[in-house]
Amino acid sequence: METITTIQYLTSLQGALRGTVAFSGFILFFVGQSKQSHAPAFKYLQYFIATLSIWGFFGCLFYLCPTPQLLPIISPFIYASISFVGPIFMLFCISYTMPKKDTLIKKLSWIFIIPCIVGTTLLLPPLQKFSITFTRNVIYIPYRDIREEYHFLFYVHIICNYITVLTGVFVVFYKAIRYPSKNTPGSKAAMLALAIFVGYNAFTTFGNKNNMFFWVPSIASTSSMILLFLAMYYDTADQIIVQGRNRLLEIIPFPVMILNNDNIFIHVNSRGSHLFSTIKKLPNQYVKKQEFLEHFSILDIEETQQESMTPTSRHVVQQTDTKNLFFLQEQVINSERNKTKQGQVMMMIPLHTIQKLFANLENKAFKDSLCNCYNQHYLQIKMKELTEPSVFPVSFLMCDIDNLKGINDKLGHDQGDVYIKLCYEALRSSVRKDDAIFRLGGDEFLIILTRTHEPIARSIIQNIDSTMEQHKEFEPHKIGISVGVATAIDTSANIEECLKVADVDMYNTKRKHKEER
Repeated sequence: METITTIQYLTSLQGALRGTVAFSGFILFFVGQSKQSHAPAFKYLQYFIATLSIWGFFGCLFYLCPTPQLLPIISPFIYASISFVGPIFMLFCISYTMPKKDTLIKKLSWIFIIPCIVGTTLLLPPLQKFSITFTRNVIYIPYRDIREEYHFLFYVHIICNYITVLTGVFVVFYKAIRYPSKNTPGSKAAMLALAIFVGYNAFTTFGNKNNMFFWVPSIASTSSMILLFLAMYYDTADQIIVQGRNRLLEIIPFPVMILNNDNIFIHVNSRGSHLFSTIKKLPNQYVKKQEFLEHFSILDIEETQQESMTPTSRHVVQQTDTKNLFFLQEQVINSERNKTKQGQVMMMIPLHTIQKLFANLENKAFKDSLCNCYNQHYLQIKMKELTEPSVFPVSFLMCDIDNLKGINDKLGHDQGDVYIKLCYEALRSSVRKDDAIFRLGGDEFLIILTRTHEPIARSIIQNIDSTMEQHKEFEPHKIGISVGVATAIDTSANIEECLKVADVDMYNTKRKHKEER
């Protein structure tokens, strides 16, 4: 009697443990629904959790069943659900390690043929003779009441399960060993979960003949589910960061390459791949830094910088085949923990890109955004150049647009901008190619005429007036440009005083234009 009581107690405990598997799986499945969109492998993890939950649910019903007649009905569901675990587990591992291999995963869908066949034979009593036959003893002790006879399909199912499980484990551990730098805390937790899962399967199959360790499957299933879920849940953030970094590298418009500690290229952005393609002699993979640099000649070297414990070096290099020039920067990647070298980053910026960048910066710094002429910032630089005797005499034309306020008030500021650009084009077409035009403000321009006496400067003013008279776009509104002139004969002249004289002359002209109108 004590033996029976003990067995009944152990049976109830077994049922409770299987119920824990089902309950834990249900909670994880529910929480994981919101994560499927972030990581492709999460979908297969959910299938895996759901299958183990079904196994735990029917296992709980089996061990806590109050009616012996239901045991042969419940038991097939336990084996039917567990037959799908291996294939789902393998697809999860492939999707986890190779998230871009959707086509491969679809091609492997045939591995579910055997679980479907086994499940069908288990759930249909006439067909159970091909897989497992369930018979009931006379004495109702759930832990011992069901007798199982294994047939051909059962052993096929066992072989299929172990092949798929071991294949999944091999894929994960191979990637971990082959690419140790990509082992995140999440991937390490996943590997621990896989080890637990495989270990309990092997133990229950080969080392638990007398059911002495009945608690192992339930505990192992629950712990592996939780570990895998947490690994995926938190590793997804790491994957998003990695994907974000990769996309950022793709946006960068010049070659960027990442090397491991063995000086082997492990990541190259699209611009870098294009650069590699120009070097025909390089191997397709596992290119070493030295092999790559053999196709470049160093033209200039800057001393290595030891700032912030991240050594960097800068070179100007020329590609041997194409003669293209690059600015090469190398920066060491150190471990955050012990500051040891883990790899390095190489950036190769084409010199024409740098020149274009500086040209754009110079254009934005010294050019007016509306008229694309020089602005006041460049005027200060230009004034410093007016010290050489060879540029004298220098004539200054101070220009002010007539009736700009009236155009803005009556036609709008958009038309006012059109008017300003029209006036600038009139100035540009009236002066010589080397004469510099500066926009000082909303309606003011300054023209510097080097090696120009005042009579020639006044003839240029006449050209400006003639050009403006040809424009009829703003009629009946009166348009024009008032221009004043002053000339510095030689280096002894005071430039500031000349500008004041030109400004006064310009206002006299503007007053005359108003009187004429």
